[in-house]
Amino acid sequence: MRALATRGVELAWEEQGEGAPVVLVHETATASAAWLPVAERVAEGARSIRYDRRGWGSSTAPDGFRRTTIEEQSEDAAALTEALAPSRPAVVCGAGIGAVIALDLLLRRPELVAGAVLVEPPLLALLPQATEVLSRDLGSLKSEAGRGRDALVDLYLSGGLGALGAGLVRLPHGLTAPGRARPASVIAELGAVPGWSMPLPRLAEADRPSRVVVAPDTPQLLLAAAEALDERLPGSRAARVEGPGGPPHIADPAGVAALALRLAGDGAG
Repeated sequence: MRALATRGVELAWEEQGEGAPVVLVHETATASAAWLPVAERVAEGARSIRYDRRGWGSSTAPDGFRRTTIEEQSEDAAALTEALAPSRPAVVCGAGIGAVIALDLLLRRPELVAGAVLVEPPLLALLPQATEVLSRDLGSLKSEAGRGRDALVDLYLSGGLGALGAGLVRLPHGLTAPGRARPASVIAELGAVPGWSMPLPRLAEADRPSRVVVAPDTPQLLLAAAEALDERLPGSRAARVEGPGGPPHIADPAGVAALALRLAGDGAG
């Protein structure tokens, strides 16, 4: 993978294909390899760009990396997009926290974004019923904190956090190996989505097309969050992909790639 030096880190990235740029943003505890099946299919009709976010894969993190924010991650994505695709806006596809990063980029830097594919965005702040689950997660984290970072990561990866880690256990074990190798990066991201200052007025004014994507086995909380977001984004259309089970970009990479290609091709999908 090649590397881009920006904002105090080096972001490792890889591209395939030619044409309209499609930037792929991975979730917590994985790396850009999670998007490889989608990237290969996107490359049949566009230019796929997948990258390791700061602290993951072959990318670096600042010394003492203990906390990150959606805005920080979004600025990394913006810097990468500006450097690699300066002449035309990109379709941005993200899963989990990556979906929230893509959404933030769409809202704050719309000139860089032609459209967005948002896979199971964990925007539980849109759901009053999620408050109790989040509270339980915080209690669980406090209980495990004394056992060290590895215990916190085990709690997260094992599905012990019903809100902060909703749906994570559906990822293949091999794809979450980066989370076990870099516990500090997992912990740095746990508060990023709950701490995002979601600009609700901008949601209502967003004018870029988007697809909020779920699967047959999407957990109920994530399904409700996806529906709530879809209702607030005027350019959004809900999309459900099929597959043998798991997050949409893993279960049905061809289906997710097709959504991205349609947005890249005409902005309407």
